[in-house]
Amino acid sequence: YDEEGLKALDFLLSEANKYGIRVILSFVDNWKYPGGVDQMLDWSETAPEREIPVPASLLGGGDYNQDNLEQEVKNYIVERHSLFYTDEGARKIYRDYVSTLVNRTNVYNGKVYRDDPTILAWNLINEPRCETWLVWDCGDKLQSWIESESAFVKELDPNHMVTVGEEGFWASGSQNEWENPTKWAKDMGQDFRRNHLPESIDFATIHIWPDTWGRPEDSFQKSWILAHIREAEEELGKPLLLEEFGKSIESVDETEERNQVYRSVHQLVEDSVRQNRALKGSLFWNWESNLLRNPGDYEVDAEDSTFRLIKDHAARMKKIQSEASAFSCDDIFGTPGVAAFSAPK
Repeated sequence: YDEEGLKALDFLLSEANKYGIRVILSFVDNWKYPGGVDQMLDWSETAPEREIPVPASLLGGGDYNQDNLEQEVKNYIVERHSLFYTDEGARKIYRDYVSTLVNRTNVYNGKVYRDDPTILAWNLINEPRCETWLVWDCGDKLQSWIESESAFVKELDPNHMVTVGEEGFWASGSQNEWENPTKWAKDMGQDFRRNHLPESIDFATIHIWPDTWGRPEDSFQKSWILAHIREAEEELGKPLLLEEFGKSIESVDETEERNQVYRSVHQLVEDSVRQNRALKGSLFWNWESNLLRNPGDYEVDAEDSTFRLIKDHAARMKKIQSEASAFSCDDIFGTPGVAAFSAPK
């Protein structure tokens, strides 16, 4: 492993601890090739040799995009990607990395990651995909992987919460399938309820990308969030985190459109927490800083009016936290010593 990269993570956690910030770490990414699902497969000694080269755009760290690919190439990539969830070599590589992180000692403060309260939770994978339109049993493969790997993480680290890290799509035949943004969502291998049912999964996550999904209307955003709140309460009995949301804008003239999205999400979160419902917090994507090499159209600058909305929301959440017993870690998570989702200081 790249020790300099791990030292950078050590520094991030050490600094976050100084400012009372809690961090959720993902073990692997579905989208980017370097260190991601597809590269782990290419490293595996038990996976078939790659027949089609990795696109040059991915080698530089870009997100994979299947658009405009020939069908034969797309089919190959989707089938190969699905092997990650069953290939023994890829599983070993993944578990070795998990074990390395969980047992790592921070060079800046001497804390072992598994004992560091700065880490709020672990994501098994960022936005998993195992596409059932081509690999019919992909949903079962993903589910088995979630069950085995969440149990593995819990065995190594019983001190931290574990979640999946998915968007929250419903599979074909699920009672809430009709809440999906479009028809393709049911074929991504995810099934919100099923994926979060295992005892080794402590809380549920959803993401919402109305622009990317072609559903920018406010009514969809509200319906998507409320449907997951209901299912988290009625079917899972677990807290819910809106782990990613944002709004794409191309110029400052569109800032108010973005602000409307943030206001809507903030209101839903605050209402849920006041009423002691399942949704306990949200994380926006993302904060623009000078550290970003290629800032995009989702970035929020500290000088933007959107950032003022975020700060005001954080202040209200802290006030709700101080007033409501809903934020007792025992009441919410049944996990003594693990804090609930709260606004940063």
